[in-house]
Amino acid sequence: MDFKRLIQWMYYLQVAFFVSGIYLLLVYILTSNSKRIQVMSGVLCFNLISLKVMRDRSKI
Repeated sequence: MDFKRLIQWMYYLQVAFFVSGIYLLLVYILTSNSKRIQVMSGVLCFNLISLKVMRDRSKI
């Protein structure tokens, strides 16, 4: 597996984590779990920034 392909699969895995994180955030909102809502919002923001940087650097 070449490096470009590895980076592409890492990007797809990160997108999958982002989508599952949004689902978890919705569950936390529906159950009114305010502590976890704050933590998950921070994690999703960090993941979104990381996705943007990875896409820009590797030209996916």
